Parts: sequence; C-alpha cells; structure tokens
Amino acid sequence: MSFAPIRTILAVCMSGALGVFAAQAQELSKAEQIYADLAKLPKAERAKEIEAGARREGTISIVQTLREDLGNGQIQLFANRYPFLKVDWTASLGSADGAQRLYSEEVAGRHLTDAINVAIVDMSDLLLKNMIARYPTPERDRIYPKFRDLFEPEGRFTLTFWDVNGMVYNTNLVPPDRVPKQWMDLCDPFFKGNFSFDPVLARQVAGFYTLMGDKTLEFFRCLGRNKPIVQRGFSQRFALMAAGDHMIEADSYLYQAYAEKKKNPQSPVAIVPTGTSPPLASFGGVGINRQTQHPYATALFVDWMVSDESQNYLAANLRGPVAAKHPYLTDDSKFVVMPDLPKNIIDPLVDEWRRNIEGTK
Repeated sequence: MSFAPIRTILAVCMSGALGVFAAQAQELSKAEQIYADLAKLPKAERAKEIEAGARREGTISIVQTLREDLGNGQIQLFANRYPFLKVDWTASLGSADGAQRLYSEEVAGRHLTDAINVAIVDMSDLLLKNMIARYPTPERDRIYPKFRDLFEPEGRFTLTFWDVNGMVYNTNLVPPDRVPKQWMDLCDPFFKGNFSFDPVLARQVAGFYTLMGDKTLEFFRCLGRNKPIVQRGFSQRFALMAAGDHMIEADSYLYQAYAEKKKNPQSPVAIVPTGTSPPLASFGGVGINRQTQHPYATALFVDWMVSDESQNYLAANLRGPVAAKHPYLTDDSKFVVMPDLPKNIIDPLVDEWRRNIEGTK
C-alpha cells in the first residue's frame, strides 16, 4: 500500500489553509463547539446526547455520491434506522459535483447541505476554505488500522468507503500464458488494439505516477504505441469486453467482474491477479458542513456511516467497506492510493496521457 501521497496532499491542504483561516483557528463554528463539548462525554452518554439532539432537530440534508440504487439504498437504511428524522438526500451527483454543490452553497451563504459523502480528494477546496467541520468521534476507532494513515488530522472527514480499479480480461481471448502480470504488460504487442481505457482521469494518472514514478511517461508512451481503445463508460466497456469485443478492460471497477460472475458463473471474465499488478484505490469519506443547521442529526449520520449496518451493506453490494471485511480482496491485498496531486505534477502527466493515448494535446 502507498499512503504517502495522500498524507502529502493533506499536509499541503493544511499548510495552505493556515494563511486562509489562521485567525479563525481557535474560533469554532457553532456546530464545532457542540462537537468539542460532546467529545468530553463518556461514549454512551455522548451517543444518547446526539440522538436526543437529532430528535429535536428532526431533519437532515445529505449529498450522497455513491450513485443511484447503491447510494439510495444506503441512505434509506439510515432513514429506516432513525424514523424520527426527515432525511432529504440526492444520489444523482458525481463526487466532484457533490463537493462543488456544498462549496457553491457556502459561498452564497446558503447553509442547505448538512453532510456530503464524496471521494476525499474532492474535499481539497472545502478543506482549504475551512468549510468542513472538525468532528472528533470515537466511532472512527471502528475503521481498520490499515486505513488510518488516511485520516484527516483535525477530524474533518470520516472515511466511509473505498473502490479499486484494475485489469479485467476475457478468458476466451487471453490464453492463460498471456495473462498480464503487471501493468507494463499492456505494452506487449499481443494486446495491440485490444484493451480499453476511459478518457483521461486525473486520479488514475496520479495513481500510475504513485506506482511507477519516473517510469510513468515510458508507460504512457508504450501504451500509446499499442493503440488502446478509448471510450467513455466503465459499464459499457466492461459489457463489450465480456462479449468478446476486446481482450482487456484495463481500468475496470473490479466489483463489476465479481458481480458478473455472481450473476453468471460461466461468464468469460477474470481479474488480473492483484498480487503482481496492484489495483488503484480511491477512498471516500463523509464531511460535515461547518455551518450545518442540524449538528446533532448530522453527527448521528456520520457515526452511522461506519456502523456495522452501513459497512455490511457496502460489502454485500461488493463495494469496499472501511470497518468490515472486504467482499473479495484479502486483508493483505496490495493497492495504490489515487491521490490528488498538485497541478505542477499532474497537469504534465495528463497532457502526456492525452498526447500518447488519446492522440490529442
């Protein structure tokens, strides 16, 4: 595993933010003062106080960026668990759009959204502008120790989920002796024109850079020489690969393959072993609006998101929980975190990808 880039970007966010709100460092928002006071209570008393406060507030507004049925199902579980709350939510926004929604609301002085569940790299601007509440919660102790290097130092988000991208191949088209053992094997002429990627994704590019370092440009150039298929839509490309259109979906959400095999054990899809080609991991977390109008209900939601009920729901739907056993990866599986790298590093890499793999500048 490689967590250093995430620690680095969080450090950059923290240091950059000092100039923005150093004068506010000791000035907690109303919600943050409530959370600081709650942190002084014994755990059981704290939980009772939070639920009692949530009952008084009676409502919460959530941006959930686990999309559609998956996200709706998770929030519906929360609503069912606490029927005294009116829960308004959306599960129609992508992660970046969800973070942007909160940012735009706060710039306009409209404190509408209480909590967002997004990729943690998409919280960078919100952290820099001091828009996310400091929320010390003992429920973070439920999160597996191997993920704790990703914790935000001031408790301004709580990890809730993770996903992995890796290579999935068609077993009818790729003989056992030609199955890639590492990412660089995609440069083998055997796969020319027979593997696919989505159009450039900065996080994925950053993940490859984290994994390969100085060899990243060489990797992009040899991929380009091998003429990959570039087509938007992970699910669409997975379906095409499984149907025999091409050999490898190189940036597949790995849960797609497990879901397909669960539905049809005879489906000719398999995952390239992760031991030699570590997948790229993206982590999500829930953050509280620093100006939330419903601090107790929002605290209740954040703590529930790492509960057994919530985490087991993710695992049952083949997504990565942070406080429960992963549905298909082993405890010792290797992976590489996709970080949010500074522009002076990521922009040249994105340009190189576009130039070599997409044929654009």
